[in-house]
Amino acid sequence: MSHKLQKKEIFSVALGSVIGWGAFVLPGNVFLKDYGLLNTAIGFTIAVFMLVFIEKSYSMVMERVPKSGGEYSFANDLLGKKTAFVTGWGLLLAYISIIPLNATAVPMVLDKVFPSYSKGSLLYTVSGYEVFSNDVLVSLSIIIFFIIINLRGLKDAALAQKICVFTLVFSLMVITLFTFGSIGEVEQQNLQSNLGTIDTASIIRIIAFAPWAFIGFDTVAQLAGDHRIAAKTVSRVTLLAIIIGALIYNVLNLITALGVNSTELDAVSWQTGQAVKTLVGNGLFYLLGVAMFGAVISGLNGFFIGSSRLVLSMSQDYDIGTQSLNNKSDADLRATKNVETVENAETSSGSINIPKWIIFFIGGCSLMVPFLGRNALLWFVDLSSVGASIAYLVTCVCAYKIAETGTGKFISIMGVLVSFAFLVFLLTPFFDSNITMPSYYVLILWCVLGLMVYLFLNKSKPNVSLN
Repeated sequence: MSHKLQKKEIFSVALGSVIGWGAFVLPGNVFLKDYGLLNTAIGFTIAVFMLVFIEKSYSMVMERVPKSGGEYSFANDLLGKKTAFVTGWGLLLAYISIIPLNATAVPMVLDKVFPSYSKGSLLYTVSGYEVFSNDVLVSLSIIIFFIIINLRGLKDAALAQKICVFTLVFSLMVITLFTFGSIGEVEQQNLQSNLGTIDTASIIRIIAFAPWAFIGFDTVAQLAGDHRIAAKTVSRVTLLAIIIGALIYNVLNLITALGVNSTELDAVSWQTGQAVKTLVGNGLFYLLGVAMFGAVISGLNGFFIGSSRLVLSMSQDYDIGTQSLNNKSDADLRATKNVETVENAETSSGSINIPKWIIFFIGGCSLMVPFLGRNALLWFVDLSSVGASIAYLVTCVCAYKIAETGTGKFISIMGVLVSFAFLVFLLTPFFDSNITMPSYYVLILWCVLGLMVYLFLNKSKPNVSLN
């Protein structure tokens, strides 16, 4: 029985993809220590306003190109196959890298919440990071579990997503309520020590962080074939997810600032957890662990859902092992004169039928990464920001191309400028926000690999125009 996504499920995919492990770990490790509470809050607020132009551009294009595959399909229809391939290839790296990143965060949650958790035997060291047996086994088990969930179909994957996101939001609401009810003189002193002074460079660094922090809202664009909801409604739901995501980042940052003095940040391994434990006790500390687990798992599952639709759209255009929604082969489709083609990937019978090889491909790529160690994996985090920014830029260019009103053109132009600014922040050294050198090397490697795949597809499918 096919399943069509409803508004709540679209919201859960968007918010669950936006909020991951970083919202719980970065407040003490990065935000407060390096930038201060004020700069972080200002940076996130500006970033949300910037993202509004991008999200509205998405809404315009989704209405014109109601196909699964998101940015790839937008570019394919409006800018040509070459641009579409570059967009899809960059976004594929961004999506697939975040799946194992969330999976490897699960052992981190266990280690911080349960002191009795054992990392197991030391296997080896990668880039200065020690890789332990139990950490690898837990990460692999989580990925395998969601391979099975996604093989069962969208209904089960969406249900798992709703449960995780509800757990996340409910837990954080309870923690926030009790935390703000326990503010005293010590907490006010802690807050004052973490405020910091307003600094333009720090604000820009937080803004540059936004493509990674909010990557995931665009997974909704991958799901056009899985719902019957109007593009404007999807836009409102997605924008709500972005705003709530920004609130969650800032609330967790504020809670950490209240519970841990700035002089003690370096001495504490998990500052947000210590803050909750200090402010409201062990009971809600474990609830924070539940919330963090819900965030990590919902992020993993959300990107699994989104990346499967992206790979499906790309594989359909190049006729690589795809099936139609009614389980006919591609050859059967082409033999039928009056069919809904592979390009559309939607049928009246229900949501998209993802070929199993795509789930195994995404899962297989994800299963290799935990063996590299978390430090090596963080190189891909930078690239997810680059891939997302490229996708944003392409979508806004598409929006400008189809804009019919002055307002539409203004929104899309602003979206182009915002997306380009993200890339400048990430790829140039002028703002102290550029990606690391190892990330540049991985980016070059991914580009070379993409060129090889592009040339192979062009050579093996001479009947397919790549212009």
